[in-house]
Amino acid sequence: MNTDKPIVKLCGLAREEDVVFAIEAGADALGFNFWPKSPRAVSVNQVAAWSRLVPAGVKKVGIFVNQSVEEVRRIFDGAGLDIAQLHGDESAEYIRRLDRPAWKAIHLDRCPEGVDELLVEALLIDSGTVDMPGGTGKRVDTDRAAEFVRTSSHRVILAGGLRPENVAEAIREVRPHGVDVSSGIEIRPGVKDAGAMRRFVDAALNP
Repeated sequence: MNTDKPIVKLCGLAREEDVVFAIEAGADALGFNFWPKSPRAVSVNQVAAWSRLVPAGVKKVGIFVNQSVEEVRRIFDGAGLDIAQLHGDESAEYIRRLDRPAWKAIHLDRCPEGVDELLVEALLIDSGTVDMPGGTGKRVDTDRAAEFVRTSSHRVILAGGLRPENVAEAIREVRPHGVDVSSGIEIRPGVKDAGAMRRFVDAALNP
């Protein structure tokens, strides 16, 4: 069980002003999507420029889906990332070869074997589909998520269907190491709502 304040990641940032809003809201981590099919996709050059705005201690997280080790390394280093968040079928060997700090996204209804042995800093529970590995807005089963948190040897980040209105309850039920939101703080994909960001962070830190 996690008894500390959860870390809060605001994800799918695709505009400089939203990066600024996320920092001002008090986010612990900022998420940038490098999967080309995402409506929130960004470029290395964009994130490299925005990274100069990010204060020390705030993690810059890149989202990737079944991209080559070489591509992820290039983007990771070029954009100045701190963590690679892997949403595809990346194996233990892939993660070993990547040789960068990583989070691995999993789905409770198709959790891979050997997940406890993965050399990652955290696991992220999400509710993605085959066509959209994350950012769907679909709610995760909190009972199953809570059981996973209790039994996992990893830190666990909770994502999937979180919004300012339900994140505090989800934290109380699941007790994750952190929470992650994208669609729940948006006006439309890739355009964030500054007020929703503030409300989400405040609710997450005061569950």
